Amino acid sequence: MLMILLKKTKWAIFLLSLLSGLVLSSCASKPQQELRISSLLWPGYEPLVLAEKLGYFQKAPIKILDYLSNTDAIAAFKNHSLEAGAFTLDETLQLLSDGVDIQIVLIMDTSDGGDVILANPDIQSISDLKGHPVAVESSAVGAYVLQRALELNGLTLDDIDVISTHAMEQQQAFKNGEVVAAVTFDPYRTELIQDGKHSIFNSKSIPNEIIDVLVVRTDVVENNPKVIRQLIQGWFKALAFQKANPKKAAEYALPRYKVSTEEYLKSLSGLKFTTLKENKTLLDRQASPLYELEPKLKKTLSSLGLVNQVDHDTLLLSNHLNGRFLPNE
Repeated sequence: MLMILLKKTKWAIFLLSLLSGLVLSSCASKPQQELRISSLLWPGYEPLVLAEKLGYFQKAPIKILDYLSNTDAIAAFKNHSLEAGAFTLDETLQLLSDGVDIQIVLIMDTSDGGDVILANPDIQSISDLKGHPVAVESSAVGAYVLQRALELNGLTLDDIDVISTHAMEQQQAFKNGEVVAAVTFDPYRTELIQDGKHSIFNSKSIPNEIIDVLVVRTDVVENNPKVIRQLIQGWFKALAFQKANPKKAAEYALPRYKVSTEEYLKSLSGLKFTTLKENKTLLDRQASPLYELEPKLKKTLSSLGLVNQVDHDTLLLSNHLNGRFLPNE
């Protein structure tokens, strides 16, 4: 009887060990979630694409997807077609206001003249826009730039005719005589200047207000910390490569931008990439300088109807800044 009991016990232990092994094997072989990230033709986002091309994501399941506009990217993000995205801070506030649970894991760059309002030669200033049609991507950062330009010059949206137009459609809108000015950015800025348009406003007039950030869904951050860390490390490696080898880095971008090397490198002067040290300060959840900027952004967004009125007095960025994936110095 004792022998039978011992045999049964050994058999039970064997089965238990086998099942445990299968469970552990299943967990170990579980594939990592693919991280689909929206990007845009904007030099400030280019290190993402560069990191992917240079293999800096260390074979992590990261896929950079180009969108024609951030309006389209925001819609895709809301529809769960993306796990992460490169957006401006004002666009990020729109997502938070709409109840999208995200974490800001990287401050990418700040526009320093790269976002512009270009106009026909006979339009010499923002004041000259009164009564005229202006092209703008009305649900993205362009709307913010236009509103701020008007505010600073004593005008409102009621003083102009807003024509909702994607950036890639603006050149044709000018040719058709549909608009006299457009809110735009590179590479479209370069194309329009070559057509004889000139700048009447740029983001240097609103310093440190147009900030590009990388956001990731909160559940994705919690479930895939290793991939997020590889993503951020890849970004900084690409940034270092670009700084050390500007012309070589530009070669990877030129097929997409369709401009010369000189024009592409010149476009980089319209932005400032955020350093690792600056990231650690800006993503400090306890004392981020972004908390001081948020009310100013929301005031403009609220006047455009792009954030809910109830969120006007609420600190939306609180609990959504996440610097724990930043590499060490």
